[in-house]
Amino acid sequence: MKRIALYAAGLIVGLPLTLLALGSIYQMAAAAMDRSAYPMAGELVSVDGVDLHLHCSGEANAGPTVVLLTGMGSLSSAWQPVMDGLATTHHVCTYDREGTGWSSDSGQPRDALIAASRLRDLAANNGFRGPYILVGHSYGGVVARIFADTYPQLTGGIVLVDSAHQDMGQRFPEEAQIAFADLLASFALVEKLNYTGIPRAFSLMAPAVDGLEGENLAASMSKLNTVEHMRGSAAEAEGWERSASRARQVATLGDMPLFVLVASGWPKFMVPSWLEMQGELAALSSNSRFDVVEGANHSQIAMDKRYAPRVVAAVRHVADQAAGTN
Repeated sequence: MKRIALYAAGLIVGLPLTLLALGSIYQMAAAAMDRSAYPMAGELVSVDGVDLHLHCSGEANAGPTVVLLTGMGSLSSAWQPVMDGLATTHHVCTYDREGTGWSSDSGQPRDALIAASRLRDLAANNGFRGPYILVGHSYGGVVARIFADTYPQLTGGIVLVDSAHQDMGQRFPEEAQIAFADLLASFALVEKLNYTGIPRAFSLMAPAVDGLEGENLAASMSKLNTVEHMRGSAAEAEGWERSASRARQVATLGDMPLFVLVASGWPKFMVPSWLEMQGELAALSSNSRFDVVEGANHSQIAMDKRYAPRVVAAVRHVADQAAGTN
């Protein structure tokens, strides 16, 4: 009986460890195959000692450069439908911030102010034509506002695509406040889970790229399933309060061309507070437009080819406005 009990105890302890070991082997093998199957679309450029993945398209002399800024946890590849729509008439660039996507990681703390500073250097060293048109989705909208406030002479206009608001963690309904705090904490959790291969095996990160298709979806998922990407995303999440604090200092953008696009697909109990906060973002400029994209959720508004024309049209409107005021 004692021998049976010891055998059972061994199974209880050993089986989970064996499964974790097998999961880790699966994760390493799959990640290696993904690196071969989904190489970066652009190139690595050194900025402040960090190698950033930069992907540009369109004619380099086709007016001011349009810069697409990803949301927290997202990737440059998620912008491909919008990039395709803009590249026929604009020089358009997107990139992966430090530690995310195909970019390297310094291991240093980060926030949206640091991201804005690094964007300035990235643009200056890689032939971007200013003043730039910034297009920020979610957290990328915070980076865009801080950049415009810090470097107004380099900013021709902004398109905010369902942008994060600096006070949403306090102004959402209580249930959503809890969900937002959980979201910020989840990046560090998924980083650890990615060691085991569980998110990869069960496509747990698919909602983060809702709207992408084909190669764009596969390339994005290949990075969402890595430890490295989630470690970089967790570092941005850890810096959220610093980012929000700096964003609160952006009191006005003057008459800078500004277009605020808002997704309609939020849970009903969150819509009133979200629309109120988005209206406040539009009020930052005396030269702004506000438009709700019906049917789109927070991810789809930036990534889904059905809604890409709305983003493209907003960018062209802002670019036209900027051309008329510069």
